[in-house]
Amino acid sequence: MGAEAHLGTGQADRDECWCCGRPTARDALVRLGSHPEVGICVNCVRFLGRRARDRQATVVRQQLRGAAESIRRKVMARGWPSHPVTGPALRWINRHSPW
Repeated sequence: MGAEAHLGTGQADRDECWCCGRPTARDALVRLGSHPEVGICVNCVRFLGRRARDRQATVVRQQLRGAAESIRRKVMARGWPSHPVTGPALRWINRHSPW
């Protein structure tokens, strides 16, 4: 009984991202102003930010973004971000990429 109570308490401070469904600590989720029940993890916030910028981008920027997405898909398909040597560098590039 004590273990069950402990599990319930541990899960009380966790919530799921509304975008990807990943369990995340409640205080690590970004809340929407008019809808505080909606919580989005930081990775999805970055993704949604890129998508929002794309809607306002110029044609040239959209073409560059398309090329970057194509390269990103190929890198992900090969599993390079999981590799201990290339992974950290690729994740850094993805996090700091303007597109």
